[in-house]
Amino acid sequence: MPKKIVKRLQNLQIKSIETPQEDSNMQELDISKEILSDILEGDTLFAEALRKKFQTDPSIRALRPNVAGLVGCELRHHLLFTYLLEPNKEWTTEEKYYAYLGLANEYFFKRFDGLIVKAALKEKLGEDKLTLLEPLFLKAGKPEEYIPTTIARSSNQYLSLRYNTPEWVLKIWEHFGYGVTYKILRKNIRPLISTLRVRTSILKEDELLKNPDFKKTTVEGIVAYTGKMPLRRLDEVKQGKIFIEKPAIKATLDKFKVSEPSEAFLFSGNEDDSIIKEFIESYGSSIGLNIGVYDVSKRVEVTKLIKALDLRNVNFFSGDPVAIDAAISRPQDLVVVSPNSSNFDLIREYPDYILHFKKEGMDELFAKEKAMLEGCSKFVAENGTLLYVIFTISRKEGHQTIADFLQVHPEFKFINEVQLFPFDELDTAMYYAVLRKEPDVAKVTPPLADLEAAKTISSSVSLAEK
Repeated sequence: MPKKIVKRLQNLQIKSIETPQEDSNMQELDISKEILSDILEGDTLFAEALRKKFQTDPSIRALRPNVAGLVGCELRHHLLFTYLLEPNKEWTTEEKYYAYLGLANEYFFKRFDGLIVKAALKEKLGEDKLTLLEPLFLKAGKPEEYIPTTIARSSNQYLSLRYNTPEWVLKIWEHFGYGVTYKILRKNIRPLISTLRVRTSILKEDELLKNPDFKKTTVEGIVAYTGKMPLRRLDEVKQGKIFIEKPAIKATLDKFKVSEPSEAFLFSGNEDDSIIKEFIESYGSSIGLNIGVYDVSKRVEVTKLIKALDLRNVNFFSGDPVAIDAAISRPQDLVVVSPNSSNFDLIREYPDYILHFKKEGMDELFAKEKAMLEGCSKFVAENGTLLYVIFTISRKEGHQTIADFLQVHPEFKFINEVQLFPFDELDTAMYYAVLRKEPDVAKVTPPLADLEAAKTISSSVSLAEK
């Protein structure tokens, strides 16, 4: 074939590759803006907004990874971008969304060619507004310049913008000191490593660790997953041999595990099933288990696990923790209370978690936590253990809740409390307190001889008085 024709064909191939790429970038920016709008205005969860968009239009599914990455990046720096664009009050909400995404790509994501993105922004915003953005774009690659120097580096405002955490959350954490708060924030911006519980009854941990995508942790039976394949696609997950679990859950439940012939009770208000699954996997059929949730019908995975293990010792029921007398037949040697909470550990897992958090509902949330502790505590046997486990970083939800409980329950003795932080070895925001129920002081019946002597003394006293 003549060289000229070969060259022309090569040029045509290059153009056919480059042109769709430019169109794709434009399309991805528009899709990203749509999804961001759904999240910020429709109060839709990040994962749900992605699902809605890409399931309804199969032709764009190949664009999902880059769109998810760009939108997720914007959400993880949303407070900074809204602050930087705040002076442009005449801009429409849609124009600001495009600008947020453009800055997210320039500052952090950097997957798209900056010239192509700016060309798209010029079309969306117009040349004048793009010119207003130019000073911000010039700071790309200079993180120290993203936040104006007029904001004190030691202030909550700076920490809020730098680490995308509202100031009201920082005020909750400041009870633990500036150093702890700073370390929490630093940890929260790092990628979350998935950890999984190995069901060692059907899969040996050492066998799983032969796969380089799995790494050993400090907690036996818990492995870290560093692979790129989504967890739901792993054969071991599909076969039920491993499930997502925090190392701190297993480590804590192991520490206070009771043995046969005991009976244990767990009530969980958490949306995920991890602590329930660990409770079942840990005990199996060894002791009687009572597990309470608000709605069993929403816990399909738990029901499947109980059936798969063919457990006849598990009483899995729905109920309100303040009115479950009919579900528990006798006092329990171990009672684990794990209410839903502010769940600040989820900030690392979901880029939009704080955006959807209802701050005004916190008092109601605290009241439910206390009610669950109160309701479940009455099932603790004498000398039994009450374990309060909550996944948050908040003295009010942890330490103060236990202090208030002990004020009105002198029958419980405080044993210990622990606040775990994301930067700790167990990599979890979790508080737990251990209480022991003291036995009632029984009325001692004196020996028969002493009883007779007491009667004689009493009679003598009566005669003397006469």
